[in-house]
Amino acid sequence: MIKLKSVSAAILISFFFSCTSNDKKKEETPAVMPVDTVATSSSSDTAKTIVNRSMIWTVEPGGEKSEKLKGPENAQLDTFSTTQLIDLLNQNFPDIRLDLVKISNDTIYVKIPDSKRLTNEIGNTGAENYLASTTFTLTELKNIKYVNIAMKPGDHAEPGVYSRDDFKRLR
Repeated sequence: MIKLKSVSAAILISFFFSCTSNDKKKEETPAVMPVDTVATSSSSDTAKTIVNRSMIWTVEPGGEKSEKLKGPENAQLDTFSTTQLIDLLNQNFPDIRLDLVKISNDTIYVKIPDSKRLTNEIGNTGAENYLASTTFTLTELKNIKYVNIAMKPGDHAEPGVYSRDDFKRLR
């Protein structure tokens, strides 16, 4: 939880300094998840509010057995680094910490040190949706076709090698 607060503070500080900089440098690949700012009016003045938008693959509900995978809008995930994509996944699923182990050939190896939330608490659908979102997001990396997830197995999810083909039902 402390690490999440630290990451949030770092994002806000980075956002503040990027807004006050007079530098006219070429825009680089973002180091943190991009945010949209929208104006909201109050009785005395107009304030800016930061609104997170999904930058990862998600599973959209559509009724019983009709969920569909949805790609991120306006995101060029192929321009993000491995670390940035894992950070995006961790920001969107703060209760399930994903750590990079290594990349070898066409496979990215990750681990979930504390998999209790994923494997025993969010049900079959929640676990499948998380695994699909993680697999589709990480296979956006150049030459990555498989995601090897190490974790303690549970009632709703287990460790293994996942590919986009494992989630045909959601397409």
